[in-house]
Amino acid sequence: MENRVRLASVGLGRWARVLARGAQRGDTVELYSCFSRNEERRRAFCDEYGIPRSAATYEELLADPEVEGVIITTPNDTHRDVIIQALEAGKAVYTDKPIAHSLEHASEIAAAVRATGQVFAVGHSSRRLSGHREMRRWIDSGQIGEISLAEANFSNERGLELTPDTWRFYADKSPGGAFIQLGVHHADTLQYLLGPVKQVTAHARRLFTKAEVPDAVMAILEFESGALGYIGTGWASPGVYSMNLLGTKANLMYDLDFTHWDESHLADDYSSLRSQFYGESERQTVDLQRTDMFREQLEEFGLAIRGQAAVEVGPEEAVRALAVVRAVLESSARNGAAVSIDEVIANADTRQTVA
Repeated sequence: MENRVRLASVGLGRWARVLARGAQRGDTVELYSCFSRNEERRRAFCDEYGIPRSAATYEELLADPEVEGVIITTPNDTHRDVIIQALEAGKAVYTDKPIAHSLEHASEIAAAVRATGQVFAVGHSSRRLSGHREMRRWIDSGQIGEISLAEANFSNERGLELTPDTWRFYADKSPGGAFIQLGVHHADTLQYLLGPVKQVTAHARRLFTKAEVPDAVMAILEFESGALGYIGTGWASPGVYSMNLLGTKANLMYDLDFTHWDESHLADDYSSLRSQFYGESERQTVDLQRTDMFREQLEEFGLAIRGQAAVEVGPEEAVRALAVVRAVLESSARNGAAVSIDEVIANADTRQTVA
């Protein structure tokens, strides 16, 4: 694409590098600038990805007229201030998931998006995995029938590695631990596939991590359609990523080798989708179209800036995914009592308005 969309990376840690590699696998966007408070980190990032310039301050970056949008990968609890500052400076914003660490902050971000009218995208990338796109095709075509149950798990060993010098160690910065970092992916993808979640019952436990956050969470979701879903997520085991859909005509079983998550253009080589039709015991392999979730979402963001595409995951979808996290924590605190998604969103909006 001639005249690529010029983006700037903000927060230059590991995930900024994952997204930078994704962006550079395509020809739609250009990493034009970057910002970190650390000058050495800025220099290293520019050298590694061939970025022509960097900014010594965030204000300098936002004042650059050549920068059309920013890619935010700062810690979750910083998202609100960093995002709103960019939106008010007239920049489009892509932020990694979750939209924020709290529903109150998410509500403020959503209000700022509405007020500024800027393009805003949230990196709930897993819905773009080939297995989930194929699941959606089976749902839309009626091939799977009516879905009654969904089973999903996303776990890894991260909680065993947390130390007090990492922000994910702390409950006020990463509430929900494994669920807000991993389970939130399934919270978005299941709503993409099955529609809105109505209420949640859950239990969260801190078993093996030395951090303040839970490393074992089990949640039962009731969808507005009446279907039930399970999300399990943990931070004390080898990596697992899976989802099963059980329908009246067929079942679909998806599994991905999490160790290849960061290189999304290769993930399909390490994943499988199998089907089982009504009345049959044999499970058949379903062919998957190759996808590249990180490249695709950044290209969509860039094209949306130019008015040539629509953002798939904006503030509304991101808030509903984060609301599942809040409902999980509130349900666990109430010893598994059901918690309404609409209730936690309304309460957050009220607290944000009062504040």
